[in-house]
Parts: sequence; C-alpha cells; structure tokens
Amino acid sequence: MIRRLFKVILMLLLVTPSPAWSQEKSGAAARPDPGQVFTDIIKPYRNIDDYKVKIHAKVLMPSIRIPDFSATLYFKKPDRFHIETKSFAPIPRNSGVFNPLQFDPDKNRVIHLKSENLGQIRTDVYRVEPLDPKSQIRHYQVWVGGAPGRIIQVENLSFRGTKGMVKLSYGKIVQGAETWLLPEKVHIHLTFPEGAPTSDGLFNARDNPVSGGMRRLDEVSGEGDIDISYSDWQVNTGLEESLFKNDRDR
Repeated sequence: MIRRLFKVILMLLLVTPSPAWSQEKSGAAARPDPGQVFTDIIKPYRNIDDYKVKIHAKVLMPSIRIPDFSATLYFKKPDRFHIETKSFAPIPRNSGVFNPLQFDPDKNRVIHLKSENLGQIRTDVYRVEPLDPKSQIRHYQVWVGGAPGRIIQVENLSFRGTKGMVKLSYGKIVQGAETWLLPEKVHIHLTFPEGAPTSDGLFNARDNPVSGGMRRLDEVSGEGDIDISYSDWQVNTGLEESLFKNDRDR
C-alpha cells in the first residue's frame, strides 16, 4: 500500500510543473512581441519631422585634449543632421544625435535577450540588428524600462570594433498640445580598438559635420567619455532642406 502510494506521488511530481517553471512560462507568454515593444516606444515620436536643440558637451578622449563646447544641433527626418558651432564638435552619430526612429522594427531585427535590473529600474534587454547593408553598426544592445517604456541604455558595436555605451535621462518637453520625452542628459563611454583607425562612421558619417580635427580622432585608441546636456528643444519648426545641403558629402 505504501509502495503504491509512493508511486502515485512520484507520478504527480513528474507531471506537475514546479512553481518557478510555471512563473517563467507565464512570464514568457505575457511578454509582448519585441517588434511591438519598439513600435510602441517610437510611436510618440513619429510626428517629429525635425528639431533644433542646444547642446553642451564635455569630452575626455585618450591622448587628445578637446575643450568643452556648445553647439546647436539640427535634425531632419529620416536621419539628417547639422551642427553649428565655433569649435571642434565630435558628436557620435549613433549616440549623441537623438533619432527617434533609429530603432524602427521595420528596419531592424529585434530579439529579446533577458530581463534584468539596471540600477533601480527593471528592464528588458534586446539585441537590435540593422537590416540596412550599409549600416556602420553591427548591432545594438538596448535596455528598455520605466513607465512609460523608454530606452534607458544602449550599447553599440561598429563593424570595425568601436564600442559605445550610452546612458540616457529624459525630460518632458511640452510644445503646444504635444508632449514628448526627450533627452536631457546623455553619457557616452567609447572604447576604441587598438591599432585600428576609428574613422568607421562613428564620428565622420556622410552627414556628420565635424571639422578638420577629425584626423586627430583617427588615431585614438583606448577609452573615452562624452557628456552631453540638451536644452531649448524646438520641434517641427519646418527646417529648410538647404540647412543640410553642405553636410551631404561629409
């Protein structure tokens, strides 16, 4: 009798999922599709056709001294930008220029990797791979969290090995009847490959108007940091195409 009861209990243990497994399966089932997550993230920004914002940056690069600088950054959909400044302004294209449609799931392959805490914020981590064969970036790792859901941190890897880790904080920008969460501060940590030129599209993309000091950045190796603060956002002012004309061939 006892032996028979033992067999019944053993069978129940084998066919009954453990609480941990049940929670994991339930969580996986409840997790939204990765493409839908990014569709929801960029949805509030789809009506941004252009913007103008003032930036102030502190740059610490290995073996190169770059003074702090201020500039005005202009952006026009889909990915054009122009910088006005009186000084050398190394702004990483994939990190320092806020492009709300950069992670459009129609233009990227998006895969959920894991969930983890980033400081006090619970985040989901995604791998984002650009589908454009001309992309200078091999892939991104993107941390999404907060309420409403937004991009908290991004790590990117270029095809030549340059890595960028970007941490973002946002401010609420109200303009008329519209409200957006737009970057307030960005910290960028760059890791340059040893013995390889850094001119891999990180700084000198075709429409990135960086001055002649670029030759000095081509020789950088090691690690560096850029801190950027943003102020005086002006959205959808109807920027003229001519503003970006001289940046096309850079």
